[in-house]
Amino acid sequence: MKMLSATIIASTVVLGACAPEPITRVETTVTTSPVDTEALGAATGLPADAVVGVTRTGNQYVVFYRDDAVTAEQLEAAPATICANTASTVFTADPIDTTGPQFATGVQRMTVTCA
Repeated sequence: MKMLSATIIASTVVLGACAPEPITRVETTVTTSPVDTEALGAATGLPADAVVGVTRTGNQYVVFYRDDAVTAEQLEAAPATICANTASTVFTADPIDTTGPQFATGVQRMTVTCA
C-alpha cells in the first residue's frame, strides 16, 4: 500500500513539473500609420472631413465619424463602399449609438462586417 502511494505522489510531482506555466499576460502590438483623410473618405464613402478614424480586424471594419458631417444617405451607402474595396459584400452593418458620456461628443461609430 505504501508503495502505491509513493508511486502516485512521484507521478504527480513529475506531471506537475511538466505542465506548462499558465498564461498571465498577452502581449498585443498595434500598428498605426497616418492616412490621408481624403483616402479615408474615398474608402468609406463618407465625407473626408467627417471620418475621424477607421480600424480593421480581419473582415470587420469600425468607422468613427462626426455625426453632424454626414447625411443618412451617405451612412446607408458606406457599408457597400467599404466592402467593395475588398471585393466582398456586406454581411452586417451596425451603427452604434455613442451618445453616452463615455464617448466624445458628436462622434458616432459604425461596425461593418464584410462577407
